[in-house]
Amino acid sequence: MVLRENKAHTATANRIAQVFGATYNPGEGFDIQLDGVVIEVETTATVEAGIARLADAPGRVYVALTNKDGVREALKLAAGTRVGVMDPQGAIVKESTNGHA
Repeated sequence: MVLRENKAHTATANRIAQVFGATYNPGEGFDIQLDGVVIEVETTATVEAGIARLADAPGRVYVALTNKDGVREALKLAAGTRVGVMDPQGAIVKESTNGHA
């Protein structure tokens, strides 16, 4: 299933990739991958699915929201999981626990 990219998603993914010195992957797979870290950029409408996708990914995993309003919802959904949460600037709001090495 291919979802149409939205401008907020693309802008947020590129901004966070730049913060981490990584590259945004707009195709299949995770949005941003670097050594031991996976980041999925999501909107408030897609955050639940993004957290589910990250559940079995290796290393530290984060869901990053395209807007500040979505961070609160992401924190609720990620509570009790190993998935960390980032704000739209790439700041870590909830640390990821390294589940799968």
